[in-house]
Amino acid sequence: MSLSIGIIGLPNVGKSTLFNALVKNAQAEVKNFPFTTIEPNVGIVSVPDERLRHLAEIEHSQKVIPTTIKFVDIAGLIKGAHKGEGLGNQFLSHIREVDAICLVLRAFEDKDTVHVEGSLDPNRDAQTIITELALADLQMISSIKERLQSDAKKNGKDGDEAKLVLRIIDRVSPALDKGQLVKIDDFDKNECKLIKKYLPLLTIKPILVALNVGEGQAGEHPLDLSQKYNLDKFLPEKTSFITICAKSEAELIDLPESEQADYLNLMGLKESGLKKLAREAYKLLGLVTFFTAGEKEARAWTIRFGAKAPAAAGVIHTDFAQKFIKAEVVAYDDFVKHEGWRGSAAAGKLRLEGKEYVVRDGDVIFFRHG
Repeated sequence: MSLSIGIIGLPNVGKSTLFNALVKNAQAEVKNFPFTTIEPNVGIVSVPDERLRHLAEIEHSQKVIPTTIKFVDIAGLIKGAHKGEGLGNQFLSHIREVDAICLVLRAFEDKDTVHVEGSLDPNRDAQTIITELALADLQMISSIKERLQSDAKKNGKDGDEAKLVLRIIDRVSPALDKGQLVKIDDFDKNECKLIKKYLPLLTIKPILVALNVGEGQAGEHPLDLSQKYNLDKFLPEKTSFITICAKSEAELIDLPESEQADYLNLMGLKESGLKKLAREAYKLLGLVTFFTAGEKEARAWTIRFGAKAPAAAGVIHTDFAQKFIKAEVVAYDDFVKHEGWRGSAAAGKLRLEGKEYVVRDGDVIFFRHG
């Protein structure tokens, strides 16, 4: 399963610096004026997971293949983006294609880096971005409403779906008209499918807020900062917050791996920004990781929380799902404790699971298939 995150924000908030830090050898330009980035920069990043390394060591795996996240560095948005200001329409179309949004808010003072609004105010900046997303969605649903009204007059499935989507439009329009986000929890499973099919709303995408702080603030708790700037007043309850110092992350990525832990300790941090961002993105999107491990390779795989064994097998190969027989499963901690498949089986920790088994985060699995 591929996961894509769009990095958005006003110009000069540190988006491209963060992108460069996340994507080693990325070539996003970082300059002190708006619209340096016009076409989105795209980078595929391996998700750090120490568990995978341990599994590879136990099984003496020849290859280690982590799961990945695609980051898309989208050019800075400004007021009026929904009307095309600052090439806004082009930028907004890029956001529609990602699974989640990482909203970068500037929370650092720097007299040498001009703020597009002239002053530091993360709350104002967040509301500017949210308003632009909402107004862009309002334009989008207005443009397709006429077609849906025509389809609603038809008999059959198409007509019934069009009527349902028109009712959804009536429900989301008041919030969008006020420049607010749409709450996904207000819709049932079938309605969510219709939204995905007919209404690719920007304002319904999961949001992860990255507060880009100065080097002295890197260890501050993100919820403390969100309350300081009153960000929790208008963003959804499920919004994830992280603090990240893009400048420090850029310096960290240039260090040898052996020196990175010392650098993090010096900054008062336990982990890199990439680890924080990946972890929160997985939680936000309801994803879990399972593993396959053997002499040939140790590999991490991403699935939706609640997925059953055949669906997990299908992530590896569609034939595995169709011809699924059983899954041999060992929990990660047991696999490490008993040093692999053989030891886990001898200790009675290897389980045979069928089609109804719900895969858990950290499961090490071997799929039996026809």
